[in-house]
Amino acid sequence: MIEQTFHLIGYCFGLMAFIAIYLMIRRPLQAAGREKHLQALLAIHFFRYFGLTALLPGVFNLAPAGFSSSYLTQIALGDVLAAFLALLAFLLLEVGSKAKFTAVWIFNIFGTLDYLNAGAQVTPSIRDANVLGPFGWIVMTVFLPAWLVSHLSIFLVLRQRPGS
Repeated sequence: MIEQTFHLIGYCFGLMAFIAIYLMIRRPLQAAGREKHLQALLAIHFFRYFGLTALLPGVFNLAPAGFSSSYLTQIALGDVLAAFLALLAFLLLEVGSKAKFTAVWIFNIFGTLDYLNAGAQVTPSIRDANVLGPFGWIVMTVFLPAWLVSHLSIFLVLRQRPGS
């Protein structure tokens, strides 16, 4: 039984931890200004390239969980594109481009959809956490919760009026 829920328990603890961390740093981020606030939230997504591990059977073996190699390739490529879009949005914020907020919206919409396609489908489908391997378990219980909290927080910051 524990093998079936171990990753879900870890995911929930990770989610609670990143919500608490964000609530703790939210005021200082708001004080830094909207652009810096968004940059801080984008930075965790630079590591979305870790989705490439879906293609490494010895590291993160999802084939026993019933996922096809084409779906795993889709997960990996979606994560790499999300990482690229996060970096691009970050840089556009840094240089003050007119397209900076558009880039953040594009990243966040694409990244959230990619997250839902991968994380939200894979996480509940795993019947034995052993298929994750140690690195896969870290991705599932640390990175996925961090990315979700960041996506939701980015939407909140984007919806706020500048200066509020």
